[in-house]
Amino acid sequence: MAASSENNQSETSQREYEKSRFEVPHHILRSEVVYGDGFQSPGGLTAFQQTIIPELRPWSGIRVLDIGSGLGGAAFYLAADHGAKVVGIDLAETMISIAESRRARLDPCGNTQFIHGDIYSHTLEAASFDAIYTQDTLMYEAYKPKVLARCRELLKPGGVLVVNDFCYGRSTKEFENYLDISGLHLISISSYEEVLRGAGFETVRAQDISKTTAHRLQRDMSTFLTGAKQNADISEEDVHHLVERWHRKIDFLEAGVLTQGLFRATVPDSP
Repeated sequence: MAASSENNQSETSQREYEKSRFEVPHHILRSEVVYGDGFQSPGGLTAFQQTIIPELRPWSGIRVLDIGSGLGGAAFYLAADHGAKVVGIDLAETMISIAESRRARLDPCGNTQFIHGDIYSHTLEAASFDAIYTQDTLMYEAYKPKVLARCRELLKPGGVLVVNDFCYGRSTKEFENYLDISGLHLISISSYEEVLRGAGFETVRAQDISKTTAHRLQRDMSTFLTGAKQNADISEEDVHHLVERWHRKIDFLEAGVLTQGLFRATVPDSP
């Protein structure tokens, strides 16, 4: 009974932590110790440059939608270094508020805009974006056919969608419990590819980048542990939760129960 009680307490704590990651400023900003200013996903800016940029192939004046824009790191980078006009959208109001508070300093030319909401917002017009990208965001979306069809609708003819997302590998009891606690809705890499084609995209390309992601997570964890020792704002509880999450993801990736997919899909040039 004692072991069962401890497990229930641990699961409750993990659920509360997962929820607070997107709502509590301390928890949100803590991630910047690992990923760098403005970033919340494995590898930070370097991973974005190595993974998303080659697929996006941005040019000056390109209009881009960043789904799950978080603190705006990628949006600010695209605007400053590539001359892109970026609309960031996120369901986490706190993250949007932080990103907005940084706009005057990081985007003096006014090439970024941040919206609190989802991609079904009436403020997003059909066929108005040259490109859309999203990193580690759609894993929380239960209805991927619907959201990917909306992406197709928002893109101009010839537009490109780039998705970097965690995917389903194979089932284990531990993994299924992790998905439940984390609120994740994963599908396999091959299923993702099929859903993209079903949404009306063409030239769909899917890559399994699980090994690269596992290496990035290992580096991120080492960076965090080094930084945590020098940062009084990071508590032992912070360290425990974050390191536990990293170990689980790395173990799942190495075992093949969790995978990471990188997808590039284009809209036909003409209807």
